[in-house]
Amino acid sequence: MTVLLPETVSISNSADKTREFIKKNPAVRSQYLFPLFDAVATFAVSLALVPQGCETFELPRNPWIVYIGDDMHFAWGPQAFGAAALDAAILAADNCVLITSGPDPFPYRYAATMAVKPRKNVLLIESLPHQQEAWRQRIEKVRGKKELPIFCCIPLAVARQSGWEARQSGWQFSGRGVGMIVAA
Repeated sequence: MTVLLPETVSISNSADKTREFIKKNPAVRSQYLFPLFDAVATFAVSLALVPQGCETFELPRNPWIVYIGDDMHFAWGPQAFGAAALDAAILAADNCVLITSGPDPFPYRYAATMAVKPRKNVLLIESLPHQQEAWRQRIEKVRGKKELPIFCCIPLAVARQSGWEARQSGWQFSGRGVGMIVAA
């Protein structure tokens, strides 16, 4: 299926601009995205925001968080992004956080921590539950035998619907390096 989306561009933030933004907007400290901004402002992590329809984007300097926004109005999955740039990010990532649960703060903290403490590159994908498997398959296809640890955050209702316990044990012990958290 071909997806026609308006062409968009990625956004990268410098540490200075991010510190200024936090200072001018103190309420951002209570938002779920704050750990990402804090990683940029305080710990010299690069952040690239990549919305749907973004055909090309440059990987920022290491360590980075590339935030793939696949949940603007509808989730189109990997096909909503330029294949070459997306595949380069998948190949360069050391960790992946796949969020299909909405704005639960924990997975964003996890992504920021992985970029800050061990100084790893993190691919953060925000999507909807019906695209989770498409994202996982794209990562496996691109990475081949070079596994990418994937931390999934899914809504509790979806987990119950899909028999989460059975799927979790299949993912945990299949050697695919997939961990899960279920958000209420």
